[in-house]
Amino acid sequence: MDPLDLVRHYSAPPDQEVAGFIAAVLALGRWEQIKKVVSAMLEIMGPSPYGFVSSYDPWVQGNPFSHLKHRFYTGDDLGLLVFWLAQIIRRAGSIEAFFMSGDDPGDATVGTALSRFVQAVSGLETRPFYDELPPPGRGASHFLTDPARGSAAKRLCLYLRWMVRRDTLDLGLWSSINPARLVIPLDVHITRMGRRLGLTRRASPGWPMALEITGALRRLDPADPVKYDFALCTLGKINPCKQPGACGGCPIGSGCIDFTSS
Repeated sequence: MDPLDLVRHYSAPPDQEVAGFIAAVLALGRWEQIKKVVSAMLEIMGPSPYGFVSSYDPWVQGNPFSHLKHRFYTGDDLGLLVFWLAQIIRRAGSIEAFFMSGDDPGDATVGTALSRFVQAVSGLETRPFYDELPPPGRGASHFLTDPARGSAAKRLCLYLRWMVRRDTLDLGLWSSINPARLVIPLDVHITRMGRRLGLTRRASPGWPMALEITGALRRLDPADPVKYDFALCTLGKINPCKQPGACGGCPIGSGCIDFTSS
């Protein structure tokens, strides 16, 4: 299962854009946990997540998410996430327009735009949830992982993949970004497969590794390097490497740098 399955429950692009952002930034931990919290938040938001955030005022409506939590995120963190979306929509009309205000289409990747997006969201109002934003990496700040700080920004890259690419997997709602500029969402599975396939020589996951793996995949398809994300991630989840003698049945076979004939 994929968090995107929850987003596909909506047919209107503005609802998918908002629901997708919530699902992506909460894509942390086991699928059952992710599904539980995202489903609960979307149920509270009613039939139109976009309509909800467009009119959401925590000073008037309070925090309807206060009873929820997800891993180390509290109800206040989740409430602030929705309030940030409300401010983004009121300022720019859509998440795409807000994101693109910090983008330079001439940049080779979306890295700089992601950093500017993180900085812009960090500057939005946090009250009544927090008097000031927690330090980087804590609470609601953990939603905003910044490539400029070395983070792979996996969940934000995942969101961009959903929004920019269009095929049977991704929604392709945004037309302003060239898919060639996307960076692969670097999770533990992509990290493992990237090393196994020799797509990276780096030992530590982070933005440099994400760029290196994406660059290697770009040699296979310069126009759409991130299209390989789903297949590589799925293979990483299956993880035949843990099964002794499984190499012969692995679809990668001799392409793996650790391939043996066993």
